[in-house]
Amino acid sequence: MPFFKRSNKPPKRRLDAGNTSLSKSNLSLAGTGELSESVNNALVKLKLGRHELSFQDGEWIAEPGSQSSSKDGAEVNRLQMENSQLKEENNYLKYKIEVLLDMMAASNADLNVMEKELDTLQSQKQGRRVAK
Repeated sequence: MPFFKRSNKPPKRRLDAGNTSLSKSNLSLAGTGELSESVNNALVKLKLGRHELSFQDGEWIAEPGSQSSSKDGAEVNRLQMENSQLKEENNYLKYKIEVLLDMMAASNADLNVMEKELDTLQSQKQGRRVAK
């Protein structure tokens, strides 16, 4: 009597994951090595309501056919100017804090020196009283 019974079922085969390329047009390039280059140069477009944007050279650019691209461009310019002004103000405030901290450290050092001088003068005064 055999320990392992043989079944009449064929062995299970694993399914391949399938193609993971971005589109069906890249299927023909899969064996040529040009796939990665074509994926890197692929144009990504985004449509949100009336806004159409495309991703080119690491930046999102409004499409010329979009309904409010000129209005959005003006708003983007205004926001960029406001952002640069806020960055400038932030840098100014950081510099101001540095100056105030330096002034506080200097006044604290002066206070410590004066306290030491006061202690030495008081100890000298007490020493003279004992000697008299």
